[in-house]
Amino acid sequence: MKKAVTIKDIAAQLNLSRNTVAKALNGQYVPESTRELVIKKAQEMNYKSLNLSRIETGSKKYRLLLISGKPLNNMNYFISLIKGIENYCYERNYELFQYTYNSHKTPFKGVADYVKELDADGIIAIECFEKSLIEKLLSLKKPVCFNDFSASAIEADYNYDIISANDGQCVYNAARAIHKAYKTENFTFVGDYRHCLSFYERYMGMLKAVISVGAAHSKREDILCNDSSFNYGDPNALKTEILKLKYKPQCYVCCNDFVARTLCNALKALNIRVPDDALVMGFDNVAEAVALTPRITSFAVQKEFLGTETVRTLINRIENPAAPSRLITVAARLIQRESTDRR
Repeated sequence: MKKAVTIKDIAAQLNLSRNTVAKALNGQYVPESTRELVIKKAQEMNYKSLNLSRIETGSKKYRLLLISGKPLNNMNYFISLIKGIENYCYERNYELFQYTYNSHKTPFKGVADYVKELDADGIIAIECFEKSLIEKLLSLKKPVCFNDFSASAIEADYNYDIISANDGQCVYNAARAIHKAYKTENFTFVGDYRHCLSFYERYMGMLKAVISVGAAHSKREDILCNDSSFNYGDPNALKTEILKLKYKPQCYVCCNDFVARTLCNALKALNIRVPDDALVMGFDNVAEAVALTPRITSFAVQKEFLGTETVRTLINRIENPAAPSRLITVAARLIQRESTDRR
């Protein structure tokens, strides 16, 4: 008599664990590509316990809400990020809804009512940096994954996670490398480090690098204007702030590429040559980094992957609500260009 095919047999054929195969055949979560592979092999091997209706009904179809705290103006960054979110949801047949919240025009009750009406399983929060908004979102007691976060301390005991690039370590490593290459000691940060966690981490990374090489630094050597009242997109405004600096910066570390490009324009107006007279470094590796000469040294984050990881992290939070909150960082890659290269 021919021996009946078992889960162990299927696992051996696919070089997968028995646990993975069992999950796929019992409607529990595994990547869709893995599920399809297991089902196909089970059919080929005539696995008698195969129950396609159980697999289908057991697959969870989540309803997710993407909330942005303001219109997503930096499309070079957000198009790829949202593409990653949408593709991940589409492949798994998750329902994805979007809501743009404007605290100046819409009471938060509108958001709360929408979440309740939608009966969302979880929330993806983008550009939600205001402490009050974060606290209100968490008060809904829905699983939340924040893409970046507030720079202020948040006291909350609800189920949420944060995902971002490893900003601080990136800037720390790059600043130390610049010091080693050019004996640079006068670093200046440009940007509102209070805007969000990623900007704060970039600023801290620069400060730690300066301290680690034994150089002195003061906040008075940075341009840290509050971005609610200062236009970082205005070269003339940055030109005025540069002229206020007591010491001549040897390297400007900017909160992102948009600010780095504006800074380069301001330096050009002051006849300060980049990189000969001053080095400039940005972050995010978006179009502004390569739009004009000099091309700006930046850090590339795989934005689609960041979007994918945001959804994956949220699903894990939905399925494990009692797990401790986590800060998950995604590696960014240094892209060195003319703005820090004197060769």
